[in-house]
Amino acid sequence: MKRALLLLLVSLSLAACSTAPKPSNAWWKGLSDTEPNPEDETLSCRGVRSGAELDRLSSCWTPDAPMLTSTDVRGLEDMSPILRECLLAGLPARLAEGEDRPRCQQGLAEVIDRRLYQLGWLKARVTPAESTGGASSRTRLAVQLGQRYRIGQLFVATGPSQRVEPKKIIKKAQKAIPKRRWCTQSALEEIHTRIYDGSTFQQVQVALGELNDTTAQASVIITIQE
Repeated sequence: MKRALLLLLVSLSLAACSTAPKPSNAWWKGLSDTEPNPEDETLSCRGVRSGAELDRLSSCWTPDAPMLTSTDVRGLEDMSPILRECLLAGLPARLAEGEDRPRCQQGLAEVIDRRLYQLGWLKARVTPAESTGGASSRTRLAVQLGQRYRIGQLFVATGPSQRVEPKKIIKKAQKAIPKRRWCTQSALEEIHTRIYDGSTFQQVQVALGELNDTTAQASVIITIQE
């Protein structure tokens, strides 16, 4: 399913960039799968949204509906318990019957798909699945996780004045990236927080660029409007 690459946009509409971002490998740290002391995975869950995303599905279940668990979703076996918990938080395991059920099932699959995207599984696929027994009205979903992407190269795009020093912006952004560099919503929000200065910049936009499926890395483009 189609997903927008833009993950964060703060105030005002963005003017067109006049300078294309240029790579500089000196500004990028390599990745290490053997890095000790991985960060607390609860940090990744901070960017996972619930609430507004469920408003359009409010007619799909009753307040007393049981909650979705990992046993209702096939394909999450390789995900840590902490991430599974925040992925499924607040979601129902029993949907309304009748002609609205397919719509509700698809809507619920889309919510989980967006949450996986926010957790770094940028190409995961979530689809309704046939029930494998038990209560017939209980929700069943199938997930193809694919790779979990990390933040790769960082690029800076600026306006025509070019007063912004890209290297300084990159250094600030690097300090915001978590140890394992997972490309999560919370990581992108932290990059924005580190960089944005209302007294200097009119707008800072942090968005995903190209995805490298071979290395499972996603480039990040930081656009500065003074």
